[in-house]
Amino acid sequence: MEKHEFLELFEAATKAAKSASRGDAKNSPAVSRCVEAIKRLGGAPESLAYEMVIDRKYPQIGKSHGLFTEHKNTRIQSEGKILYSLWLRYLYATGRKHGSRPRDRTVVKKEKKLVEEEMISRTTGDSNRDKVREILHKSLSKVAGEMKGGVVSFDSWTVAASVESAMFEKLGSFEGTQKAKYRSILFNMGDSSNPDLRRKVLIGEISGERLVTMEKEEMASHKIQLQVQNIKEKARAREENRVKSMMIFQSDTIADGSRILSEHRVRVSVLRAKQGKGKLISG
Repeated sequence: MEKHEFLELFEAATKAAKSASRGDAKNSPAVSRCVEAIKRLGGAPESLAYEMVIDRKYPQIGKSHGLFTEHKNTRIQSEGKILYSLWLRYLYATGRKHGSRPRDRTVVKKEKKLVEEEMISRTTGDSNRDKVREILHKSLSKVAGEMKGGVVSFDSWTVAASVESAMFEKLGSFEGTQKAKYRSILFNMGDSSNPDLRRKVLIGEISGERLVTMEKEEMASHKIQLQVQNIKEKARAREENRVKSMMIFQSDTIADGSRILSEHRVRVSVLRAKQGKGKLISG
């Protein structure tokens, strides 16, 4: 892909997103055009995407972040988040490659900072939301030390903001009716025995949207999951034993009933036989 193709795709995605925001955003044909353009932008070579994102000639690339990620159409919103998260990873992953000389590194660092400020904001202006982002960031920041490398290209602030946005969209305010769900997510994300969950969230294996829908057992650490599984298996075994006991009891009851009925029939037959003999003698 060439630079002019990249710009044409970005322009097409922008126009389609604006068109889809007017009227019925759900059924607008502009949605498909926008999503397709965004996906193609995501397939651009890393070096080209990096160059275009930090190039100050094209400030619209960074400034249009909210147009996609906060779009009222969920498809555009989802693809937009994926695209900008990808570009932010490129900023972190390829900065060293483009800055071999000291002065180059300084320039790249400044350019990255300017673009990042346009592409994502760490704060929302809402104290509760900002607190949730801080807690998520603190939890996600643990991953680098836990993994000892391999996650350099993933920015914990970017992911924290994305996850919090998904939580706010699906659950509402932290002080609302879903406060328990908020606490459950934040606890499991920060649990020292649950590094696997925050790692998967940081690298995008578990999205913010998916995290919000996960049950407590799904979010729990591997150790807790095993304990829960063990409890379920024991409960299942107890239930199976209870059912077996009931079946045995019912079987025994039926057998006893059959035996009693048989004995009753014998007694009736004997009694009738005696009565028959009595009639013969009296006759």
